[in-house]
Amino acid sequence: MPLSFRQLEVIRAVSRHGSVTLAATQLGISQPAVSMLLRDGAALAGFPLFRRRQGRLQPTPETRLLLGDLDRVFEGVERLNRLVEDLRDSSVGSVQIAATPTLADNLLPPALALLRRARPRLQLVVHTMDNPGVIDAVQRERVDFGLALTPVGEPELRRIELTRGPLIAVVARDHPLAGRGVVSPRDLADFPLISFSRSLPLGNLVEQAFREAGVPRRIALEVTQSSLAAAMARAGIGVAVTDPFLLLDARDHGVARLALRPAPMVTALALLPRQAQPPRAALLLLAALRRLARSLPEFPA
Repeated sequence: MPLSFRQLEVIRAVSRHGSVTLAATQLGISQPAVSMLLRDGAALAGFPLFRRRQGRLQPTPETRLLLGDLDRVFEGVERLNRLVEDLRDSSVGSVQIAATPTLADNLLPPALALLRRARPRLQLVVHTMDNPGVIDAVQRERVDFGLALTPVGEPELRRIELTRGPLIAVVARDHPLAGRGVVSPRDLADFPLISFSRSLPLGNLVEQAFREAGVPRRIALEVTQSSLAAAMARAGIGVAVTDPFLLLDARDHGVARLALRPAPMVTALALLPRQAQPPRAALLLLAALRRLARSLPEFPA
């Protein structure tokens, strides 16, 4: 029969202190319990574990051969216990996130910065992809959660609304509409339109805005990302109609932002698998995102 973990613990403690009394105090057990564990351990080992010399218990040569490995075993146990504590308070671990480029660029960074300051040992992985890609990654549980834009119709996903606002128009600063402040879809009809495919949520919303205004949507340049739409508008190619989250970062994008009225609302969502429980670190990041979203200024309707 092998030595028990408790017996190994007693052997190590007595070797360190040279005393049953001190070993018992360290381990929080009685002296008779330590003596019994030593006696039974020696019987199992088949050789004496300690000799008494000058009032102290000294390890025998055989026991000394064990001590190096014993120290490594207990150091490993201590590391495991520290890891358990770190996992309990989410100090370590990893979070995998899928996000559309706009939300990855503008909403996610400040939330990640908050989390990293509180949990610097966390590993964070961000995958950028279009809305359908985010939905697919969450459905397949390849990520802990996703950040996407409405509409999202998949019933097996849990949705957490982060922030919302109406579509906006973006033009170069020297564009004829740049000083208007507010425009309607009809105001945009005479200018080249930079927009999204109907296969994307934003494309559907832009289509809805023009349809409700009774204006045909004639796309001069089709894009898949809001940042690309803004870059094309900045270059003077036309008017981009996009989500309002593109300009959350307060950077100078070299464009004029125009309120579009009337305009459908677009919502930034956190998406989670309905059945799976995200890791604690992912929940901390979600909490940071929700705090950040609550602190954002209201988007003008």
